[in-house]
Amino acid sequence: DSRAVTELTGIRGYVGGWMDKSGGVLNPVEFARGLADAAERAGARIFERTRVTSIDRLPDGWALKAATGTVRAGKVLVATNAYGDALNPVLALTYVPLTVFQIATEPLPRDLRARLLPGGQGVGDTRRNLFTCRFDGQNRLISGGMHIIGAGAERRVPQAIWRRLARHLDLADLPPIAYSWTGVAAIEPDFLPRLIDLGPDMIAGFGCNGRGIAMTTAMGKALADWASGADAHDLPLPSAPPSPIPLHGVVRYAPNVMLAWSILRDRMEGASHNATKAK
Repeated sequence: DSRAVTELTGIRGYVGGWMDKSGGVLNPVEFARGLADAAERAGARIFERTRVTSIDRLPDGWALKAATGTVRAGKVLVATNAYGDALNPVLALTYVPLTVFQIATEPLPRDLRARLLPGGQGVGDTRRNLFTCRFDGQNRLISGGMHIIGAGAERRVPQAIWRRLARHLDLADLPPIAYSWTGVAAIEPDFLPRLIDLGPDMIAGFGCNGRGIAMTTAMGKALADWASGADAHDLPLPSAPPSPIPLHGVVRYAPNVMLAWSILRDRMEGASHNATKAK
């Protein structure tokens, strides 16, 4: 409840969430690098900054073409999440693209850092417009959010996230933004990941719905089993041909519309909660 969150995190005021004391955070970039290092030690070859421009069927497998050369393979796994439209345009019709923004502040002073999240956990609340925050190794506060209107969002949304962070943490002296970045997540209608059959010996594994660090790590074992010879239908995730979302051209904007409605409902419920506390 809100009291437990306040006591565990040192955050003043009502948060409206919960805290798992066994939780923690990690650096996703370093985690990915660690997985890549482990793969290379096991014999994999990784070609960084090498965009695949086409995937062509051969009598005995597949040819993956890039600007610098061609790789031939018996099996192909498309693991590009929301970034592989050019390789197979039908994939883009099977999920809703969700643009997510993140910011990192300048490092917080020691006294503030000692008060906020002293156990090093991350916070996620129960609002419909989810509020999250955590610290990195340099005591920067990291938080994120989405946009309702796309025009000018790269400039506008990071500032809105920063103001929200200062307001929810009651930090009038929150350090300014040091970094901001954005990415696109693939959201499925049922919020479950997918294995999509794209032809003989080619599947796509994606749709982790913003939970990619945990979900794709678990999914990776199943995909490795497939690459090693397991039948796709024997994997713990269902495999099926692409199933485009009806009216995808309209549905793709649903998260932006729902965000506005979610913000309004959060405000209404917050006002009701404060009125109840006042009584």
